[in-house]
Amino acid sequence: MLDGIKSLKTFKFATSDGHTLHVEESGSLSGIPTLFIHGGPGSGIGQNYFWPFLNGEHRLIAFDQRGCGKSQPFGSLENNTTAKLIEDIEALREFFNVDKWLIFGGSWGSTLGLAYAIAHPKRVSGLVLRGIFLGRQQDANWFTSATQGASQVFPEAYSEFVADFTKTNPQPQQDEQSLCRWYLEQLTHNDESVRHRAASAWFNWEGSISTLKQMKMPIIDCASNQQVYSLALLECYYVVNGCFMPANHILEQAHKIQEIPVYIVHGRYDMVCKCASAVELHQALPHSHLTIVEDAGHSGTEKGTSKALVSALKQIRALLKKN
Repeated sequence: MLDGIKSLKTFKFATSDGHTLHVEESGSLSGIPTLFIHGGPGSGIGQNYFWPFLNGEHRLIAFDQRGCGKSQPFGSLENNTTAKLIEDIEALREFFNVDKWLIFGGSWGSTLGLAYAIAHPKRVSGLVLRGIFLGRQQDANWFTSATQGASQVFPEAYSEFVADFTKTNPQPQQDEQSLCRWYLEQLTHNDESVRHRAASAWFNWEGSISTLKQMKMPIIDCASNQQVYSLALLECYYVVNGCFMPANHILEQAHKIQEIPVYIVHGRYDMVCKCASAVELHQALPHSHLTIVEDAGHSGTEKGTSKALVSALKQIRALLKKN
């Protein structure tokens, strides 16, 4: 038993194109089949994803996405796209002999969960999503831009985020794509010290804006060097490549998931993923349930957000059992 979760099993799942995924199954085999999709991309599932599922009513499956966590090869960008991750989810569904499963994901996990549901709507019983990121350029700009979004609320932290870039690109005003391309060059540099410096700056920027109240200790002190690097590398790589989706793909294809129960939770003061995206998704899915947490930022563990997620899971369990 691990933190109240029974029968934790781990698997190594080989894909057909060179990756081996770390997969975990826990909870009750008779519970609601549920897939936990981690954020980032690149954060990995870690050790603290169990907390919303401690009631024993879920058959919980989680996996480290390509290139991160305990999946191999670590840090690999080869065959690492949204379409490939969707293929992985579908292959895992077949491996575990699940007909339909509940998708639970936050931040990038909401993006991938929605993309999977759009691709395979008949395989999804419901969606519980937090910190909506729709994968558009405007969503990425909220996180990286010098003139809009998070930088306007956290200018001191943003100055540290772009400090090294500004030294080598002393233009009066940077372009968001040039910043991300520069970061990707640093994160794939031959010199390990260069990679580490860039990863730390990226990770610290995101960590410093992830909660409504600033943490007393640097967020980087709460993570391993491996997680710091994979999150920075894969987030940057996906942003540079438009999240490997057509522009506005999720909202334009939302009609394909109109029959799926959807619960959306978003912090009012989310500086990583703008609150407007949650509202746009709710408008595209009129049947969905939207909870905006008034005293929260981006993190799923903030008190109001965690309470709203537990409530959403309770509601969707009742709905699924009824149906």
